Amino acid sequence: MTDFSTPTATFLGSGTSTGVPLIGCDCAVCASTDPRDRRLRSGLWVRGAGYSLLIDTATDFRQQALREKIPRVDAILMTHFHADHVFGLDDLRRFNTVQGERIAVYASPECVAVLETIFAYFKGTATPGAYLPQIDFVTVTQPFALGPFAVTPLPVIHGGDPTWGYKLECQGRALAYIPDCAEIPDATAALLHGIDTLILDALRPRPHRSHLTTEQSIAAIQSLHAKRGLLTHIGHDLSHADIERRCPPHIAPAYDGLCITF
Repeated sequence: MTDFSTPTATFLGSGTSTGVPLIGCDCAVCASTDPRDRRLRSGLWVRGAGYSLLIDTATDFRQQALREKIPRVDAILMTHFHADHVFGLDDLRRFNTVQGERIAVYASPECVAVLETIFAYFKGTATPGAYLPQIDFVTVTQPFALGPFAVTPLPVIHGGDPTWGYKLECQGRALAYIPDCAEIPDATAALLHGIDTLILDALRPRPHRSHLTTEQSIAAIQSLHAKRGLLTHIGHDLSHADIERRCPPHIAPAYDGLCITF
């Protein structure tokens, strides 16, 4: 049985938008036999004090939910509206059935506006008996409480689309999750200084216009004096073992299924 008492986070996926292995690729990482190199699209499952929270619902969410045996979902935080972070949202209809209740999705005003367009059929009534997700999109702009968690949105730069990470505080511990990021603005950095756990985008070694490189992510974690850093949203350029060798002792690459306490 899943223990929801201690603030805990599980990486549902640790990969970039293509997942790893990539379709049609036979590079060393895509062909790797190390299970940590098999990376589904990024998402995080957080629980504490009996509450179950998702950050993003990746394209692979159904597979991830079955693997982790997620028993319920009380709410969802969305970082942004890109396909790899939201296209698993339809699978929440099964949790509606299991729980017998609607589920709220919290996001920025810009993200909510796009989600209401993408998933307009959620409100459909034309087909009697249609099995539709029962979802309430909720716009947030300021810190708020969600179950046992104090939630602080963390605006970051990720290409041209509005993107957030989230800082979660529970039982005196704090975790921040920023899976898509090319730059951390000063105001957001101030909220992260000295944090217990910082989970940060680290796409690849080569520069990318909308993601941090492995080295940039490591440097950011160090400069913010995070007590522990974990790298996510990883492509197929480096194996898990290769990334480990680049990291100082308090920083490591995440992998699918990794479970941590705050």
